[in-house]
Amino acid sequence: MQVRVGVPLTGGQLVAAARERGYPVLFSANAFARTYPRGHEREGYFKTFRLPDPIQFAGLDAALDSAGFVAAVRYGDYRWTVDDYLDLVQAHPWAFWAAMDYCVEPQIAGDRPLRLLRMAATANMLGRCRAEARNRGVKAPMPVIQGWTPAEYITCAQWLPLTDWPELVGVGSVCRREVHGPDGILAILAALDAYLPAHCKVHLFGVKSTALAQLAHHPRVASVDSMAWDVQARAERRTGRDMQFRIGHMELWADKQQKIANRPAHGAGVQTLLFDPVDFGGLTDVESKVLEALALQFAELVLSGDIEYLDAVGYALVDGVRAIAIVRRLGLRDDGLAELEEIIFGLADAVRDICGL
Repeated sequence: MQVRVGVPLTGGQLVAAARERGYPVLFSANAFARTYPRGHEREGYFKTFRLPDPIQFAGLDAALDSAGFVAAVRYGDYRWTVDDYLDLVQAHPWAFWAAMDYCVEPQIAGDRPLRLLRMAATANMLGRCRAEARNRGVKAPMPVIQGWTPAEYITCAQWLPLTDWPELVGVGSVCRREVHGPDGILAILAALDAYLPAHCKVHLFGVKSTALAQLAHHPRVASVDSMAWDVQARAERRTGRDMQFRIGHMELWADKQQKIANRPAHGAGVQTLLFDPVDFGGLTDVESKVLEALALQFAELVLSGDIEYLDAVGYALVDGVRAIAIVRRLGLRDDGLAELEEIIFGLADAVRDICGL
């Protein structure tokens, strides 16, 4: 199993040290992002990507992540377009480049309806990234599968616009996740192992050292990455971190992780809930299922490209209030289902299916 070192800087001594030591590395697209300067009318907004320096990147085994987690936590959505991202992709022969995806960690997507919309957005974005890659004549992106439960990962995998699976796919939203348990990494890998074709292996984003020891010899895991070394360096020395101090931490961490992987096999004001129960004075099990059915209808629109992710979130918030008002007034009788159908086409049938009517 390969361990990629997350590198927060796009040039200078840190990149040189990683190249000299032969580390496979992973860069976040956010590290290359440049914003308009102070005083500009668009101060702080994304302007362009600073492209990799071909001299500093020569001979570097580098992969590229789309920075979906940073986009969600800091900005609520991506600051750049697919075209912008492909400018960065096209500037270097990356070992792999991840499609733009929408992660679903609890601090980002705290309920299933919002997770469904973000899973659908992930699938739609893969199609858009693949299309632009074809237009530019660059290799296809690495698909990323999102979800929180094993079943959700399979749903997302089924939604991805793929007829032939590549040799490597990314598995998102596993950083800080436990290894064991019903929603643990091993349970997710077991579900994907049963679904993915035999030739397909996975890259796990941001796996902890404690998890690495138990995943090192998993037959599906080709690679992992982490930037934990830099977090530890900042924790140890809040100020006065010179470059040699950071390089030393990178070396110690990378050596430790590779030793673990090589052990012989033996024993921002960001919305995190689409529908907050507090806003409804609490939700019954049936009402939660109705909202999930509503989210599925918007997920289909996101998948088809008829609506953007953020627009789907906005419309769903409004329609969710209407749906719960109808259910509380009329229940799920025929007249109630008829009014639900007026909100969005197909909602009545989706409610029947999910509620077992």
